[in-house]
Amino acid sequence: MLKDCYHFCTTALRDTVLCQDRTDYRRLWNYIVLCAVKFNIRIFCICLMSNHFHILLQAIPGQIESFCLEIKILFGRYLKKKYGHSTASKLTYRLFDIQSRRAFCQEVAYILRNAYKARISSPLSYPWCSTPIYFSKQPRQGRKTREMTVREIATTLNTREKLPGDLLVSPEGIILPESFIDSAFVEKIFENSPVLFFDLLKKWNLEDIVDGTHGETVSDAYSDDEVIVGIGNICKEDFGGMSPIRMDQKTVGRLARKVFSRYGANRAQLLRLLPVDDFLLDRVL
Repeated sequence: MLKDCYHFCTTALRDTVLCQDRTDYRRLWNYIVLCAVKFNIRIFCICLMSNHFHILLQAIPGQIESFCLEIKILFGRYLKKKYGHSTASKLTYRLFDIQSRRAFCQEVAYILRNAYKARISSPLSYPWCSTPIYFSKQPRQGRKTREMTVREIATTLNTREKLPGDLLVSPEGIILPESFIDSAFVEKIFENSPVLFFDLLKKWNLEDIVDGTHGETVSDAYSDDEVIVGIGNICKEDFGGMSPIRMDQKTVGRLARKVFSRYGANRAQLLRLLPVDDFLLDRVL
């Protein structure tokens, strides 16, 4: 069932970005879909960030290599024409093999949480990920590619390749995820339970867990000294200058949540720096 399933992750570019505006995101998104169709890549979830992107997919490594190369070529041409240079040529990727249902669920949630991890947006409101399509029957406005002329497809999607007729294209020209992502399979892996799905999206230590399976070192977004200064500022701004050691547990819980939201402090860091216990953190994060 999970044969040839991988978390495909491009390496984050340093000191530069792939996408500078909404048009760039739309082009990259559509090119990923078009390349997935061309190389018969099955996609389960996706999240684009400004300097990298994640896809949970099913394919053999040879297909994936061709898939990535084609994205680099297509998006690179677009960037060079628009900006005079291309950052797409710097794209490299890693594959993380998924061999169990548990790992599949964790990787889905990890990917969809990327914008939240970067303190940009919640998984539910971030526009460049597939979160809204799972456990949702709400139809969205769009046109099937079978209803579009060859000229319309070339103008809107910048391709003359033959496409499946059931791809759904929004009025803005974005291929909607419900028409190319196998959401039914994802929902089945989550035992058709939206509770399991959304609970995992909120899991406070998910990045620690998944980064550990990836063999990556988990580091704090801010040092302890920086977070201590931040705690002092939050106490002044929102708690009348009260020291954390003088707060009751309910108030400390509110403070911990603010520190977590503003500084991305993980659980271990919060336990080091605040007079808060494990049980309370489990409830407020």
